Amino acid sequence: MKGLLDTSVFVAQETGRSLAALPDEAAISVITLAELHLGVLLARDRAIRASRLRTLSRVEGELQAIPIDAEVARVFASIVAEARQSRRRPSVMDVWIAATGVRHGLVVFTQDADFDNIPQVQVRRI
Repeated sequence: MKGLLDTSVFVAQETGRSLAALPDEAAISVITLAELHLGVLLARDRAIRASRLRTLSRVEGELQAIPIDAEVARVFASIVAEARQSRRRPSVMDVWIAATGVRHGLVVFTQDADFDNIPQVQVRRI
């Protein structure tokens, strides 16, 4: 199975939290890449920054970053519209990742409960 790894997967790896099985094949959204870059820039100290930079370098070298295209944008808008009609306010970054998963038919692997409130996406909590 090919899956889309959410940023929480890499945070869990960095902090030593346990992870359930990951997919045989994996990719990330460019949004996850942006969140990992942001984590490096906002690190509290040099040791954390170095750890996050190692994670970012590994991810960039090993995983395909799926771009946002017109169809991902359409799915994003659909998810946000439905959420607002239901009075939910999911994280914008999570919705972009979810939209990427929906558009490409990928299960999103995450430790983030926020995806539970996005019914259009297939989620595997790990």
